[in-house]
Amino acid sequence: CLAGVFGSIAAFRQGRRQASAGSARAWRVARPAEDSMGDLFTKYYRLQEVNRQLEADTKAAVLGDMLEMLDDLERAAQQADTPSAKGALRVLVDKFEAKLRGLGLERVETVGQPFAPQVHEAAARKPCEPGGESGAVCEEYRSGWKMGDRLVRAAVVVVCE
Repeated sequence: CLAGVFGSIAAFRQGRRQASAGSARAWRVARPAEDSMGDLFTKYYRLQEVNRQLEADTKAAVLGDMLEMLDDLERAAQQADTPSAKGALRVLVDKFEAKLRGLGLERVETVGQPFAPQVHEAAARKPCEPGGESGAVCEEYRSGWKMGDRLVRAAVVVVCE
């Protein structure tokens, strides 16, 4: 009876050794598959990031072109002859600007702000008026716009000296 128990224990140990050797072999075979799955996930996430960047670049380019249309509408509103035409064009400008804001664009602050080369482009300099601050923006020729932290178009300004 005792010999049967010892025989069972020996058989169990032998089976366990074979199973562990088999699992080690299986682990060595499965490990490259895990590595390649990891590589695939890494490539997938990199591709997702590239796609997000491409989408943001495309959106900025299209909205940059639309800003030129806004400039034309603003100039037309300033040069309109009659108050009714000026008012109608102003409504169009406001609606167009609201749509741009809805798409994530925001206007860069200019007049009265210190000149910042990151968001402003100096077109001219002129003497400061009394009470004006030297190095501050005193006039805006073309509005600047940004989308989040990204500058879509720099503002063209006049700087007081």
